[in-house]
Amino acid sequence: MASSSSGSVCFLPSCNKPRYRDATSGIQHDFCGRTHAAEYLRRQGQELVPPHGICHECKLDGCRETVFYDDDTGRVHDFCCLTHAEIAMANGTHPRTLKSEQLGSRLAPGMQCALQGCTARKYVDPDTGETRDYCGRSHAKLAAQRGHQPPPVDQLGGDPAHFGVTFKGRNSGFGEPDYTLSTLTNAHPKYADIKRQFSSSWVHPGPKPTVMRVFQVRNAHGMFERYEGYKRDLEARGRAVNEERRFHATGMTCTFGIEQSAPPCVDQSCAVCSICQTAFELRHAGGGALTSTFGYLRYGRGLYFARHASKSNDYARGTERTRSNGERYRVMFLCKVALGTPMHTRDERLEDTQINTLVMARGHGGAYDSVVGLTTADGGALNYEESVVYDESAAIPSYLIVYRL
Repeated sequence: MASSSSGSVCFLPSCNKPRYRDATSGIQHDFCGRTHAAEYLRRQGQELVPPHGICHECKLDGCRETVFYDDDTGRVHDFCCLTHAEIAMANGTHPRTLKSEQLGSRLAPGMQCALQGCTARKYVDPDTGETRDYCGRSHAKLAAQRGHQPPPVDQLGGDPAHFGVTFKGRNSGFGEPDYTLSTLTNAHPKYADIKRQFSSSWVHPGPKPTVMRVFQVRNAHGMFERYEGYKRDLEARGRAVNEERRFHATGMTCTFGIEQSAPPCVDQSCAVCSICQTAFELRHAGGGALTSTFGYLRYGRGLYFARHASKSNDYARGTERTRSNGERYRVMFLCKVALGTPMHTRDERLEDTQINTLVMARGHGGAYDSVVGLTTADGGALNYEESVVYDESAAIPSYLIVYRL
């Protein structure tokens, strides 16, 4: 919709973007783009018609045909046909398409389209100089259809080259922003360290698995603040925070992480996606593999974490999926756990009544914040060390590791 009226802001209420101006014809439109024009008319009970007239004439000099309009994607092209587009680009009167930049592109990652697999240059608005996340509307729509969004570099810190595909999870109930899961590239400063910790802590017999990808969990703001608040409370009580990175495995109902195109699910029974959403909840303690394996929780009702990845692998069976080529995949978390003042026990098992008197989180003035079960090598009863916290604020998922057995 073209206009000669005054004003430079999009006519759609609540939109403060500048109105679109065709750089070739000089015509200023009423809206920032066709999406908002269509939305404005929809609210009026009307529909936006396909491009027509002088506003959408072929950009090849001398041609007055209407430009080509793709009904499937809603994309308005600059020319009436591919032949005229090629002629204009060949004679230098029109820049080559962004798509042509993809082969052999050497653009800096921060300037590449955020759609996975596309290396075209991001679109830069000629009027405002604003750099968009994608090379064009088609790729922006395709990313939305796949459940992807640009890596949240500003929030997470770091270079755009550090992150690959980012998935946005469901609303956590703690307000915006929702949690996100971003794949780390091998350029990320922590990627190699996470793989090293996973591999070096795999001490069970047999071949070591291969890490296929690592997701960084950006927790919902309320979850992150809950964990940070717990650490501050420990310090206020004169205790050391004693923060450690520990593994945790559980079950899942979806294929997120294993199937690269699968987004996190909204099934409340999916433990992996629920932990990404709300971190850890004590009400779920006792409902997983620990109870089914032993018939009880070794050190009472709490949240269990392992120093060794191969120990957590025993409880990751519920995440295993077999690909069409026969390869077996599983996932597990690498978490931040604030142990506070731990009680190191040589016992194989402690009853809940004992935990009540030992751990402060139980509300009876205990002297400890967590329990660490010692191994036989350290004079304890366990083959592999376990750490247990009893306040759900004491742990938060940091990474989700996808590995192939």
